Amino acid sequence: MAFSRPQGAKRALSLSIVFSLVLVLFACQSKADSNKAPDFTLLNLQGDTVTLDDYKGKVIVLNFFATYCPPCRAEIPDFVKLQEEYRNKGLIVIGISVDSNGMLILPTFINRLGINYPILLATNKVLKDYGNIDILPTTFIIDRQQRIIKQYTGMITRADVTPVIEKALGKAA
Repeated sequence: MAFSRPQGAKRALSLSIVFSLVLVLFACQSKADSNKAPDFTLLNLQGDTVTLDDYKGKVIVLNFFATYCPPCRAEIPDFVKLQEEYRNKGLIVIGISVDSNGMLILPTFINRLGINYPILLATNKVLKDYGNIDILPTTFIIDRQQRIIKQYTGMITRADVTPVIEKALGKAA
């Protein structure tokens, strides 16, 4: 005698399978662009608005930092060197300051450290959009198509990011 499921159980199983397939398809579709860097509109120290799209076609080193953060301060000289070395090859380093009084303290800080790249002022939205930034420094490498290709939490060095940057710029590492 063959085992037979009641009609209701067969229907429930069929609906469960269909529902599961729909969830899988939706999940795959929503992840298709999950590495796209979130756009932002932030102020620079001159009071102008800056967006991620302003740097379309560039490889971006996006660094969230604070002036009171010792590891953040320690990695800035490497970012200055990266900006010098690769700016003409399509790289832009962008600092996003989480300092609450950035307009007042950042000009002196930038001058003292010789920062040669744009500094923008963080908003709660950009911190949330980039994964609820709560550890500083946090750095993202974004390719020319504005996809996040690498994320670093904590202090990094020039040696850490150079191979990733060169690959994104289309050079041999």
